Amino acid sequence: MDAKSIILICVILVIPWMMLFMFMFFSNKKVIKNYQKLHQKYGLKTDFSKKEGMKIHPTAYGIYRNKDIKIESTVRESLNGKKAAPHTELLVECLNMDNFSFTVVKRKKQNNNVFLDGSSLLDDKDFDNKFIVRTNNPERMKRVFDFNTRFKLDQVHRLGFEGAIILNGNALEYIEKNLLDDEESLMRMELVLHEFCDIAEVMRYN
Repeated sequence: MDAKSIILICVILVIPWMMLFMFMFFSNKKVIKNYQKLHQKYGLKTDFSKKEGMKIHPTAYGIYRNKDIKIESTVRESLNGKKAAPHTELLVECLNMDNFSFTVVKRKKQNNNVFLDGSSLLDDKDFDNKFIVRTNNPERMKRVFDFNTRFKLDQVHRLGFEGAIILNGNALEYIEKNLLDDEESLMRMELVLHEFCDIAEVMRYN
C-alpha cells in the first residue's frame, strides 16, 4: 500500500470523528447557553458538572413563584418504551391531597398502544384531537384543565410538543426527548413551567 492510500484511509477514518466532535461541541454550547438563560431569567441555580459521554447534562433548580422547581438533563427510557436516550425533565411541586393523577401526551399513532386505553376526553374537540389524556378523575381533570390551560398547551403543541405532562404525587412533571439545545425546546420548557405554576394554583381550589 503506497503512502497516498494510507493518507486517504486516515483522512476517511478521522473526518467522521472530527465532525462528531464538532457537533457535540456546538450542541453542548447551545445547551449550556439555554441553562444560563434559565439562570438569568428565573434566578435558578445551575450545575454543569454532570456528563454523559461527550455531552454535558446540566441541572437548574430553585424557587419560582413560591414553588420548588427543577429542570435537568438525564438519560432515561423513552415514553414508548424504546431504548434509553437523553431527555429533559421539569419538576414543579404542587399540593395534591387526594392522589389525583394524570398523563397528557400528543395524540399520534405511535402513542395509541401505550396511552389510548383508558383515556378520557375533555369535551373540547380541538384539544382532544391534539392530546391523549389519562386520569383517575375525569371530572376534576376538566376543572383543572380549564380554557386558559388548554389554550396555553395548544401553544406548546404548536412549538413541537412530543413529550409527556404528568401529575405524580405532589409533583407536576414534564418530560421531552433530547436536551435543551435549540430555541424551540427552551420556549416549550418555559411555557410549560409557567403553566405548571398556574395548574398548581388551580389545584389548590379545584
